[in-house]
Amino acid sequence: MIEESIIPAFTFVFLKVLITLYLGISLGYNVSIYNVFSLEVSLEAYSLINSYLLISFAIFCFLGMMYSILKSIHFHKSHIHPNTTLRLFTLRASFLIQDSFHLYSQSLIWLIYSYITLFLSMILFFLGLVNGYVLLLTSILCPISTYFFVLDLENEIESNNEDEEIYV
Repeated sequence: MIEESIIPAFTFVFLKVLITLYLGISLGYNVSIYNVFSLEVSLEAYSLINSYLLISFAIFCFLGMMYSILKSIHFHKSHIHPNTTLRLFTLRASFLIQDSFHLYSQSLIWLIYSYITLFLSMILFFLGLVNGYVLLLTSILCPISTYFFVLDLENEIESNNEDEEIYV
C-alpha cells in the first residue's frame, strides 16, 4: 500500500509548492522555491493560501477516488470484457487492468487522504485559518467519495456471490 500512496503524496507536495508560489507572488510577497515552506505572511494571506490549498487537495482527492472507482468498474480483472482486454493490449494500456487488491487499496488511500483533508479543514476552520466554504466543500466531497467506495464494494461482493454456485 505504500507504493500506492507515493504518487498522491508527491502530488500534494507539488500542489503546495505551486499554489504557495502563485498566491505569494500574486499577493506581492517575496516568494521563491527555497522559502515556500517557511513563508512569513499576514494572517489574511495565510488564510487565503490555506483555503486554496485545502480546496485543491479536496478536489484532487475526489478526482483520484473517482478515477479509482471508474477503473474498478470498467477495468477490474474479474469482470472486464474480452474485447476490452484485447483493445487495451493492442493499445499497450494493459496496466489499466488490475486486480481487487490494487484497486481497493488505491481507493482506500484516496479515502484516507480525503478524510485527512476533511479533518485538517475542520481544525483550521475552528482556529480561524481557513474560510468556511473550504469546510463546506470538504464536508460534501468526503461523504460522496465514501458513498461511491462503499457502493463499489457492495457491487463487487454481489457479483462475486452471483458467480458462486451452491451444490447440494
